[in-house]
Amino acid sequence: MKEAVEKDLGFSVRDATDLGRTVDLQHAELWRACLTREGDGTDSVDFGAVPRGETCPAHWNAHVPTPKTPDLIGKDFDKSYAQLLKKGYNSRFIDVFYGGPGIVDQQEISRVHGEICSQSPKPGEPYDPSENVALHVAIGKCPSV
Repeated sequence: MKEAVEKDLGFSVRDATDLGRTVDLQHAELWRACLTREGDGTDSVDFGAVPRGETCPAHWNAHVPTPKTPDLIGKDFDKSYAQLLKKGYNSRFIDVFYGGPGIVDQQEISRVHGEICSQSPKPGEPYDPSENVALHVAIGKCPSV
């Protein structure tokens, strides 16, 4: 991708697999480019990427097993949020509710510290690129039920 920028080429970055994930360029360091092809525009290139730690597919839109939503309930928010990003969830589609009903703005995520009390989708559900993740985080520990 660095070469494309240096050569002043237009480029896009897409999930190289059939999962349809949106590549989170706010956290581009968690993705790696595996494949390239000519882009739609003149002097442009498409990069196929996967989250770091995943095996690069042999071809575009290769079928890969659908990951399951991890169980984050009762776990530390910082580690859980990073786990979601590393699995390919996009930060723009993760709604964080911190100690109340309002969604935390993406620029304020670093101030969220505490335990995850509930999550959607439920643990074990298959990854769905059209679904937002919702995390309800306590200021500190979750209240006892």
